[in-house]
Amino acid sequence: MLAAPAQAQEQVALQLNWKHQFQFAGYYAAVEKGFYHDAGFSVILLEASEGVDPISEVLAGHAQYGVGASELALRRAQGQPIVVLAVILQHSPLALIARGETAQSIHELAGKRVMLMPHETELYAYLQREGMSRTGIVEVPHSFNAEDLIKGRVAAVSGYSTDEPYELRLAGLRYTVLSPRSSGIDFYGDALFTTEAQVRKDRARVEAFRRASLRGWQYAMQHPTELAELIRARYSERKSAAHLLFEYEELRRLMQPDLVEIGHSNPGRWEHIAAVYSEVGMLQKGRSLEGFAFDPMPDVDFTWLYRSFFAAVLALLSIVGLAWYQWRQLAQIRILKTRLEEQAIRDPLTGLYNRRFLAEAAASRIELAHRNGTPLCIVLIDIDHFKQVNDEYGHEVGDQVLVAFARLLQQRLRRSDIVCRFGGEEFLLLVDPCAADAVQAILHDLLDQFRALAFGVGRDAFTGRTFSAGVAVLAEDADDFEALAKIADQRMYRAKSTGRARVCGRAG
Repeated sequence: MLAAPAQAQEQVALQLNWKHQFQFAGYYAAVEKGFYHDAGFSVILLEASEGVDPISEVLAGHAQYGVGASELALRRAQGQPIVVLAVILQHSPLALIARGETAQSIHELAGKRVMLMPHETELYAYLQREGMSRTGIVEVPHSFNAEDLIKGRVAAVSGYSTDEPYELRLAGLRYTVLSPRSSGIDFYGDALFTTEAQVRKDRARVEAFRRASLRGWQYAMQHPTELAELIRARYSERKSAAHLLFEYEELRRLMQPDLVEIGHSNPGRWEHIAAVYSEVGMLQKGRSLEGFAFDPMPDVDFTWLYRSFFAAVLALLSIVGLAWYQWRQLAQIRILKTRLEEQAIRDPLTGLYNRRFLAEAAASRIELAHRNGTPLCIVLIDIDHFKQVNDEYGHEVGDQVLVAFARLLQQRLRRSDIVCRFGGEEFLLLVDPCAADAVQAILHDLLDQFRALAFGVGRDAFTGRTFSAGVAVLAEDADDFEALAKIADQRMYRAKSTGRARVCGRAG
């Protein structure tokens, strides 16, 4: 008997969205360890060329698969036939990296030279949400050379928290990482994608490529030193082994592989990303992402039913009708799930963030403030005599007081500050970066404005509402959120016990 010929390998190209580095370690592992070969693929990995958009390269057919980020949702909502297969980074590393003496907040980049790439839409959304348009900075082409930032030729550059900080630390440059997460923009990072044409051509082959890629990522995250050596030996010596392992550690933090399965993609979160793009005016509202997230289940072929008799045709129509109804129901469930995810971190009365959101956000803000040495204040506010308002005027007027005070906080504080309804008539503020004396000045202004607000109707209308506040300062008072919140609470009660309508900090 003659031996069967070896299975032919399908030649495909994977377009990376940057130069060879640990950012793509999973794909190198899938090649080196034979995961692609076992799935029937011979894979070419294409570096991104400067000035070339990786997504457009895939759409043009120069590669069958590609690596992109949050801009994939924007492009799909604009009508481009993109299908996301797997999310590799649960949180985006994309940020603006500024010279330490130049900017402690994104607003300090106004009028300054900033290097950006045209497809970094997440950063444009960050600027818009902070009230800064692209014309508010001097946008210059990216040189991809850290020396431009080190020498002060630009005030900031776009980059990855996994990459550029390593070079800047070696150069001894004090820098600030300005992340979109500080404005509540927590997008996905790198994701594997393809086109609708590839899915229609052979859904099973697309699923095989996806699975082989994820096997590669699982191996890479378990063998970082081996992959760093492989990258330098086979792909690029541009980075040292130490630099590649620095990149691995940051990637692991953003991937969270111990908490989230590698490749996990939530359609509701993609819908939220599109909603943020709509909010900042980068996308028309109501655009659909239907079909964007890959479904590995094969299409069901009903053509054989058309050859049967009339009763089978009726049965087919019934099945189609049921499938359409279920699709509608699933679409409604997806929408509801997205709303519930947002509601889960919002107070239903005031619309402010709640304690659930605060727990994670405060930890990341404090970590960033520690790293950059920037001032951060925790403020706890309690509305004075609030029970008296409910007892004398009713809970409807009490709710009116809470909503008006929440609106006042949102108007007076910056978009980057975190404002949370902590419980009942208590509110917690996380103001960063801002020194204690500036925070106390803001609170005294708020106290005057709150006093002037009128509540109730007609002869029952009243003014003169006040609050008591306590301020705790990072590093000066404590180094973690729980301790800072406790100190702010103690100082708030000191303000109440000494007459109310007061702001108490370290000085009393």
